[in-house]
Amino acid sequence: MIICSCNIITEAEIKQTIIDCLDEDMWQLLTPGQIYYRLKKRGKCCGCFPNVVELIIETAGEYHKQKQTPN
Repeated sequence: MIICSCNIITEAEIKQTIIDCLDEDMWQLLTPGQIYYRLKKRGKCCGCFPNVVELIIETAGEYHKQKQTPN
């Protein structure tokens, strides 16, 4: 699914970028600007940024659940 029609960025590309960032530092604060920078793109109309924020929240939540160790 295309999330950013200005830059033709897909949901899969954004999720993979989020995971790559979290693999480097799982507690870093991610922003749409940081994700776009990693993709070598720039926000143009920025209408997709709310959707990117939702993907960051969703993907980071899933990432942290998978990394959780049982007590």
